Amino acid sequence: MTKLVLANLKMYLNNNIDTQNYLNDLKQEKDKFIVFPPIIYLDRFIQNGFITGIQNISFHKEGAHTGEVSALSATDLGAKYVLLGHSEIRQKGESDELINQKIKIALNHNLKVILCVGENLEAYNQNQTKEIINNQISKALKNIDEEIMISYEPVWAIGTGKTPTNNEIEDVVSYIKSLFNYKIKVLYGGSVSEKNIETLNQINNLDGFLIGYAATIPSSLKKIIEVAKM
Repeated sequence: MTKLVLANLKMYLNNNIDTQNYLNDLKQEKDKFIVFPPIIYLDRFIQNGFITGIQNISFHKEGAHTGEVSALSATDLGAKYVLLGHSEIRQKGESDELINQKIKIALNHNLKVILCVGENLEAYNQNQTKEIINNQISKALKNIDEEIMISYEPVWAIGTGKTPTNNEIEDVVSYIKSLFNYKIKVLYGGSVSEKNIETLNQINNLDGFLIGYAATIPSSLKKIIEVAKM
């Protein structure tokens, strides 16, 4: 089954040369994945025909909020998707209630939402994964009926080179899908790379991958796309 590929470039592209090289290297694949570049380069990707999203938005519509980006600005530029609830932002204090506000604003501005959920190592070791995920989803999606996507990202796997077993991921994906009354797409993120993509791609109930650091290396991302699109 062909799977979605989302590339979260975080803050890895830091200059015009690197950005242009990335655009050149991946121009043949531009319609095969969704890219979330640093906000300063978002327009460059859009102008080059890439399918794009924004890495985060403000819960404010407008006003004196230095350094924040509104949903209106994102859609005005041409972004189609938004990542919300990423663990790197949660760790800075973002609550599920705040994420809920952001999701509502994003949907009101026709942004397709990817909600990131996942447990830390302590919760994983105590077999609390499903409890944590249920809590995150129920709070983040309170009073929201519109369809979104979920990315399961165990915090302990992000950037560590460690991943849950295929059976563990499949079990969590099934659990997440059971929480919805529509056919939701569930992705996996957390140290996905060209080295483990063939193994991860064997998970039948998984709808795609949210790639972090590996997506910043064009050759690695091409390999991931090639396998995921089989």
